[in-house]
Amino acid sequence: MKIADNTITQGQFMFFILQTQIGVGVLSLPHQVQSSAKGAGWISVLIAGLASQLIILFLWALNKRFPSSTIYEILTQLFGKFTGTILGLAYVSYAIFTSADILVLFSDIVSRWILPATPRWVVILIVIVTCMYMAVENLRNIARFLVATSILIPVFLALAIYSMMVNMNVDYIFPLTEAGWLDIIKGSQKALFSMVGFELILLAYPFVEGNSGGKLKAISLANLLVTLLYAFLTFTCLVIFGPREIEVIPEPLLYMLKSFTFNVIERIDLIFLSIWSVSVFTSFISYIFMGMMGLGQYFHKGNHKKAAWWAGIICFILAVWAGQPEKIQLYDKIFSIGSFIMIMVVPLLLLGWSYLFKVKGDTST
Repeated sequence: MKIADNTITQGQFMFFILQTQIGVGVLSLPHQVQSSAKGAGWISVLIAGLASQLIILFLWALNKRFPSSTIYEILTQLFGKFTGTILGLAYVSYAIFTSADILVLFSDIVSRWILPATPRWVVILIVIVTCMYMAVENLRNIARFLVATSILIPVFLALAIYSMMVNMNVDYIFPLTEAGWLDIIKGSQKALFSMVGFELILLAYPFVEGNSGGKLKAISLANLLVTLLYAFLTFTCLVIFGPREIEVIPEPLLYMLKSFTFNVIERIDLIFLSIWSVSVFTSFISYIFMGMMGLGQYFHKGNHKKAAWWAGIICFILAVWAGQPEKIQLYDKIFSIGSFIMIMVVPLLLLGWSYLFKVKGDTST
């Protein structure tokens, strides 16, 4: 993909990262952090946001040394064609597996809340076919689509604010540090993996217009908005549900909305799920695009469109195979470990390696 023909603005870059970060995890996040942090779960989310920002700085520093290269090209410049390709395929695997994990969690929720009689493989196939239509486009068109769909994000806030105003009991979060700071920090680890998506900077950075400082501000703003949104939604659930209730409710946001009705809308939770589905689709598009870019570079002379079939079929097989609860838990563990390695460990090692051996990309851009 030629950079000159597919540049995006810093504003588009911000929405690209923001929409990638917001995904499946938002529904179960309050339940997950409360199990460790109790009433301070929203503090765990804020700590996770700070940790995300620290990781973003390392990713940005790596990209700053190779401003004209994607992660796949950076690996080749650092380790040569053979080793760089092997490591690049690891990132391809990570992107496609993350796409499959998104489909697994999405189909699970849809099957339980909306379409209990519909086979999961049908839901998965519909999402893949629909999203591939956009994923085969270039980064500029994808970024424009993500900007357009961002208008739905304020609905999350509006529904949460209304729910909190109708039924709120702040006493539920006290004593604030009941779990202890160690458990609050443990809760932030769970929140961190629900906020991933900022690692797409490794792919999109060379396509973004402007200087490195402006790019850092754009991705930092995206991370800040996601952190505040997740913290607010978590806080809302914690002050609406009692401690014992939220421990047994896997998707508290949906249960919270299900209890409210308007004169013209009976099931607000279904409206919310429809809007939430768009955010899931945008995350899936971003990750599958990352996988297709790698496959296209290594096997199709840079044409990621030719890799669409391969990426879609692999993603479908992985998602359909994880049909039982124990396999879903296995996928979550693999995702957590893979994210830790590919987002935190490897980029930090690459940055250190580039400084140690004084390897630096073209800085003309």
